[in-house]
Amino acid sequence: MKALQPKLPEMLTLQWRKAISTTCFSRYGINHDAFEYAVCKASKRALQRLVQALLRENIINPLLLKTLPDDQKSLTVDDRTCLTFERLISHRMSGWSLTGNTFFHLGEQPPQTVSSPSELLGLLIPLFAEVIPPETLDRLSEELDDSFINDTLCVVFHDSWSRHLADRYGGNDQPFLLGISREPTLNASALLEQWGTTGHPWHPNFKTKLGLSIEEVVGYSPEFEASFEISLCALHKDFAHIELMPEIPGYHANLDLWFPGVRQQLNTFLQRQGLQADDYIQLPVHPWQASETLPMLFANEIRDRVLLITDIKAFVGHPTMSFRTVLPEASTTAPMVKLPVGVRLTSVQRTVSPRSACMGPRVSALLSTILRQEPEIHQRLAIVPECIGIHFKSEKVPDERSRHLSVLFRNNPSEQIRSGEMAIPVGSLFAVDHNEQPLLRQWVSLSEGSDSAEAAQLFLDKYLDASLPGLLGMYVLYGIAFEAHQQNSFMVMDENGQPARLPLRDFGDIRIDRTALHARGLNLLLQDPSMTLYDDPSHVRDKLLHTTFMCHFGELILLITRHWEISESALWETLHAHVSRCFENLQERSEPHRWRTEREALLEHDWPAKSFFRMRLHNSATDIVGRLKNPLNPALHAL
Repeated sequence: MKALQPKLPEMLTLQWRKAISTTCFSRYGINHDAFEYAVCKASKRALQRLVQALLRENIINPLLLKTLPDDQKSLTVDDRTCLTFERLISHRMSGWSLTGNTFFHLGEQPPQTVSSPSELLGLLIPLFAEVIPPETLDRLSEELDDSFINDTLCVVFHDSWSRHLADRYGGNDQPFLLGISREPTLNASALLEQWGTTGHPWHPNFKTKLGLSIEEVVGYSPEFEASFEISLCALHKDFAHIELMPEIPGYHANLDLWFPGVRQQLNTFLQRQGLQADDYIQLPVHPWQASETLPMLFANEIRDRVLLITDIKAFVGHPTMSFRTVLPEASTTAPMVKLPVGVRLTSVQRTVSPRSACMGPRVSALLSTILRQEPEIHQRLAIVPECIGIHFKSEKVPDERSRHLSVLFRNNPSEQIRSGEMAIPVGSLFAVDHNEQPLLRQWVSLSEGSDSAEAAQLFLDKYLDASLPGLLGMYVLYGIAFEAHQQNSFMVMDENGQPARLPLRDFGDIRIDRTALHARGLNLLLQDPSMTLYDDPSHVRDKLLHTTFMCHFGELILLITRHWEISESALWETLHAHVSRCFENLQERSEPHRWRTEREALLEHDWPAKSFFRMRLHNSATDIVGRLKNPLNPALHAL
């Protein structure tokens, strides 16, 4: 008989006790007193994301909501039960804010507060159009509760960390953003990467890390200021594919420069094993992968000494917003290292496919070529190149296994920064500081000398001017749609506190319109003929709209709307004006049909809406995409 899982409150308490015993929590003196507040705050965040997903994806029809007095909305489940939501507000882009409590009403009984996402899911199941099997509900509930528990721990740690940053870098009412930017020994961007990790803004499973213990969640996750030793493996060169950007002299030459002494340690290790050191390459591996995944998946290769897992430390890695991408020693010169981790994070295992390992350097070379010949675009847009990719290769081993033994080296974002500048991870702008205000408010104050509503609007105008022309220039002229969401984007703050330009990273899911690229006399060697270059322009456009316009610019507009109480329509009008201006500036260089088609698609037609909850409902790794009303089309939002 399957053992019964403890109820959620018991699980919360158990995991909380484990967390506060870790060195990470002890460092800030976190104790049981913070527990109740953290649960309340995490509960509101979890319920908001679940409610938004269900309504946005039309799993529950928003028209079923009834408006009540006192700024409440109700949702009738059946003749005897209903739910009420305090301060549930709809936004453009099918977004929803839920800042109050959620209550469950059963007949004449007093209302009960709903506190967990799995509880809310169970109550709402009768309203789903399709029948949900019990095993599916169990799986979804486990994922939601895991995310909720992890976020509860994130809340209390983040709050303590924020107070520490304010005390150390924010004296005399100075925003700590200014303080960290002036600290010469600090990699401010790397700090903000960790402090500002908030999770995907649309995904209800935004903190799910199934397969990890709480000690491992705390020890490996950027939200907990983690750092850990990266393991070193030796892979026989006959089973390694190495992809380099053209200007890279060689793999080992760079590793000797980045991680001095490590290669010699490996050579000594191999010689003691009676092996020829020249027959092997060094491969950094995430410690989870080294201990849990590789011994099982690559048992034959380990037996045959094709792969050797050593106890040599490659370097100390600091995880970035991307759990599997680490920055050695929080350095400003060493490359970021993207490593496979065979754990389900959010909704899928975060590995590095052979395609990504190959295409990263190839796409980086293509983008570098374009930016060299487009100086106006390059003024506002930079890339963080993926210089080296490696993956295990064997005719007998499918990609699904090879993706667990690979690595991608990405240049350090600090290489894009001039004296007096700082690269701010866009995702960190949404994280709240010690005053429960988004970091964006600090930057608005530095930029405009005020954090008023008018200052926020002025800042948005400057932000769009620094970022949108480069992104649309690459898209309209070359058909390139970056995955420029919050996690992949940096905005450079110049020496005067102003938004300057947008460096972008991670090209694993970039989409390029084949016809548009070829029309410019450019091409790209493909590892997988069905990926990267596409003949369907709408497929490329959907990537631009979802990641850049919705998860980046759209969420920035909603953040300003919520925290400054500014008219949402005015902010969308600002974005509309910038898009229109970009298209006007690009018209002379664009093919007329493409220019007209893309302008109408961005400003008038419905936008794609990636259905994250529906994908989890069907346990689908393939995107499920719906449509929503274009937030830039004023005719669709007239009162």
